[in-house]
Amino acid sequence: MCGILGQINISSGEALKLDLDKIGHRGPDGRGEWKNSEGNVYLGHTRLAILEPSPEGHQPMFDASKLGTLVFNGEIYNHQDLRLLLPDVSWRGNSDTETLVELLAALGLKALNLLKGMFAFAFYDSRDQSVLIVRDRLGIKPLYLKFSHDTISFSSEIRALLEQGKLKFTKKGLSQYIGFGHFPQDSEIVNDIYSVPAGSWIKINRDGTLEKKMWWSGENFSKQENKLKKKDTKEVKQFVTRAIEEHLISDVGVGAFLSGGIDSSIIALVAGKKLGKNLRTFTVGFPQSEYDERDIARKVADRIGSDHTELNIDEEACVNWVKEAVNCLDLPSLDAINTYIISKAVKDAGLKVALSGLGGDELFGGYPAFKKVPSVNWFGNLPDTLRKGSLLFLPHGLKMKLEGLTDYSVVNLTVASRRFTSASRMNFMGLNDGVPQIPAVPKSFDKMSKISWAEIYGYMIPMLLRDSDQMSMAVGLEIRVPFLDHHLVEHILKLPENHKKGRRMKSLLVEAFKKDLVPEVYNRPKQGFVLPMQEWLNGPLRNFAEEGIHVVAQYLKSQEPVVQMSQFTEGKLHWTRIWHWSVLGHWLIRQNQFAQSADWGNENSKILLQF
Repeated sequence: MCGILGQINISSGEALKLDLDKIGHRGPDGRGEWKNSEGNVYLGHTRLAILEPSPEGHQPMFDASKLGTLVFNGEIYNHQDLRLLLPDVSWRGNSDTETLVELLAALGLKALNLLKGMFAFAFYDSRDQSVLIVRDRLGIKPLYLKFSHDTISFSSEIRALLEQGKLKFTKKGLSQYIGFGHFPQDSEIVNDIYSVPAGSWIKINRDGTLEKKMWWSGENFSKQENKLKKKDTKEVKQFVTRAIEEHLISDVGVGAFLSGGIDSSIIALVAGKKLGKNLRTFTVGFPQSEYDERDIARKVADRIGSDHTELNIDEEACVNWVKEAVNCLDLPSLDAINTYIISKAVKDAGLKVALSGLGGDELFGGYPAFKKVPSVNWFGNLPDTLRKGSLLFLPHGLKMKLEGLTDYSVVNLTVASRRFTSASRMNFMGLNDGVPQIPAVPKSFDKMSKISWAEIYGYMIPMLLRDSDQMSMAVGLEIRVPFLDHHLVEHILKLPENHKKGRRMKSLLVEAFKKDLVPEVYNRPKQGFVLPMQEWLNGPLRNFAEEGIHVVAQYLKSQEPVVQMSQFTEGKLHWTRIWHWSVLGHWLIRQNQFAQSADWGNENSKILLQF
């Protein structure tokens, strides 16, 4: 796991060396830089050594024939199998980076569909002096591009691409953050910086022209298995087990977050059967937490025989880590703090790699939307007059989410369920509705798979995966997500919903592993890591929150954040309604924007990355 950056000069000038120090936290074990002979392409890399920690894994890396040069962030879990496709290569080491650079030199774009893993990389091909930029299927690893009049730059984090000067957010980007708590994953965000869409590649030719394609999309789900008559939990178990086992490859120790929930328990059980005492499991005990899952996690750890650690964090340390997390954010986010605290605790315990259960809820139906969306889907069938009248009688929270909807499709309702600033309040602040764009849904999908698709692209990729990466890499920890193995994702989303539904949430997953799980794991309500943020924002975090809120109010020339802080203090608002303001404000302070006002980029001219 690493950080990558680079620049391509598309005129006759030199590519500049970008500042590796800005992404040094992503790779504390080494760094490297390279320029091509023409001087118009620069590649940089910071290394967190997981596979082949010797110098043979150093990047930028060249293929044996010196045809191509690669900087790569991620893991290719099937890389040893892929080496069998290249029998004539004399391998120098055992890194997946070497496998990838040789595959790209030999097969070009045909190599992409062979890869299993998480990755973002740039490959310079000396044969035509092009640079290929690629992001993995589900956007597990981030990648950003910045366009100027004569250069195209890229980086794992936007901090390496931001220049001193006034920020120019896109209205779309800032609206999505204020409306949904995260920035877009597939378009321009700020100062001509784009997020490369998940599952896409972009080829930058020597003359500056771009070729681009979504290489993993809804087309991979052309057929849904609607004719299946019998649930095959055995096959599901095989898919999940294979994915977890493949995610264990490492030349350093591997750990697993063990919350006591279904997803993390299954990952720990499978990994424990493979590694035994060599697997380290971690449960974090938060101060004043509403839930304490340590007893259940301990039972799971005892069953698998892992080397289990309970990490108890006192309140003062935890509050300080919350502030640290905010100051480590590459991009503001509503939902990143828990990941930072867990990652920091595990890294401080001596690990570089940890497995996470992220993705299980999206695939197997673990979110409220899987029950609530079908129950309100009928609302769109009402005549306009009756529907508008009925809105007045809905609970306030539901009415706020549905406000402004003109299409009550399953996907739109699922996306709307994540809204926490109403469309009318957005318009009042001079913003748009901020709704995330969801790629075309495969036509074969039934209702449950559509909900999964909307949760994946509207919530998981732009928020959970981005947060997982930026918060874990801030402390030099690699998080792996076995449930996002693309073969597993494709298989589960093709299954008919009557195979995935049941009396409990994630019924199919539980049935597949019920004999292995301790009953306490699935015979309880869904829980999660819960910090007492409501209490802290009225106590030790109060001044910190208000500082950020006043800055963002000045920046937006709006008193809305200050008004909402007052409403929170009076007990009228949930803590998330003011926390996203504070996080944005502190991010602006770090960008030296505390004395500036919002400025919008010219979004109409930005069509470079539309797919």
